[in-house]
Amino acid sequence: MSMRVSGNNSFNYESMYQMMRTLQASRTASASRMNQGQAVAPINRVPRVNSGSGSVQYSDTLKYVQSYGKNMADVKLSASRLQEGNRSGVFSAVSMQSEDASVAKVDKTFRPREGTEIGLEVQSLAQAQQNRSQAVTAGEKAADGSEMDFEVTSARGRSIRVNVSNTMADGAQKTNEQMLQEVAQQINSRRGLGVQASVAKEDGKVSLVLTSEKTGESNGFSVQGQMGTASGAEESAVQGQNAQYTVTQNGRSTNRVSESNQISLDYGRIDATLTGTGKTEIKAGTDTDEVVAAVKDLVDSYNNATDLLQANAGRGRGSKLQYESFSREIAGEKTLNAVGLSYDKSGRLQMDETALRKALTDDFEGTRELLGGQHGIADRVSQRVDTATATSSGSLVDQDISTRMDRSQESVFSSFRYLAGFAGSGPYSLGNYYTVGLMLNTLG
Repeated sequence: MSMRVSGNNSFNYESMYQMMRTLQASRTASASRMNQGQAVAPINRVPRVNSGSGSVQYSDTLKYVQSYGKNMADVKLSASRLQEGNRSGVFSAVSMQSEDASVAKVDKTFRPREGTEIGLEVQSLAQAQQNRSQAVTAGEKAADGSEMDFEVTSARGRSIRVNVSNTMADGAQKTNEQMLQEVAQQINSRRGLGVQASVAKEDGKVSLVLTSEKTGESNGFSVQGQMGTASGAEESAVQGQNAQYTVTQNGRSTNRVSESNQISLDYGRIDATLTGTGKTEIKAGTDTDEVVAAVKDLVDSYNNATDLLQANAGRGRGSKLQYESFSREIAGEKTLNAVGLSYDKSGRLQMDETALRKALTDDFEGTRELLGGQHGIADRVSQRVDTATATSSGSLVDQDISTRMDRSQESVFSSFRYLAGFAGSGPYSLGNYYTVGLMLNTLG
């Protein structure tokens, strides 16, 4: 087997090799004693140290180091989402937005193209047909001749026969409301009819309301027969109609008709809902909701990391230095306020969502530069995290190791530091460890 060993680490490698040989010799001697019936002393575990004695447990220190790494990773990820150079960040993602949500709103986009601009003019919305009977007093007894016997037929040919008497089985007279409720129950029991019935009640009076389930001219219905208490429901109060709108894109205008207010634009890349008549522009841009959410994530993750450092600053020099770093202001007060950020009395970052949205609306480019540009807020936070992650774990908890742990626990952390330093000194060093592992397998 050939192996390359870096000059600076050859001594470490030889020491490790000799340690493996010594370990093998010890294992051989132990096995011999066991064959001769001699007891072998068990290997002692690293003892726990009672926290009440002024010391800390190894698991507590390790847990802090792990939490430190996770918190820094969270802050780094939150900051990267706001940096302009990140292709998957909030400022790089393309989304379609309507300038006037009272005319149309964008529901979903599929691979929108940067620079897309669509003019939309809505002349009429799609409506569902609605028939409404005359209003009658709800608790009043049904009059003679108020029986109902009529048929509801949908435009697709499905129908139901409605038959309601004005008396109960015992001969008692029904009220107007009772009769109309029976009508609604019979109609709604017919599945697939495409018509829904309800009883509207206002100021002590009731009326029967029939509504087609879908909008559009082809989804209407007709009512014929003896209407009785539901008189007037045979006439349409609202006619079913299609949406009519004009789309202008790439200098070309096209008139369109839709049975529904849910429409598709830009060759299926955009799903939108028509909400009213008028004009609006649908353009590619940055989703402000995503920006606001990203800033909130950055504030939360930064505060969480700062809290962790504050609570553990006494564990080591590195923790204390990083707490001091994270406690310093990220930017000047005016810069922070310009994007809706500030510090509270306790020194924690806080976000004013209303102020941030106003800044994005009034000066989007300037706000984007302050948040995600070079030397912007996200960039400064990212640099602090880079410094924090470059801090050795040993310096983060050197007080734990030197003053709060006993000798056996200190040796555990010393081994970890030795391994980290050796492996981090170069690729050949890491390869040496792999080689020693192979030797250990061979010796075994």
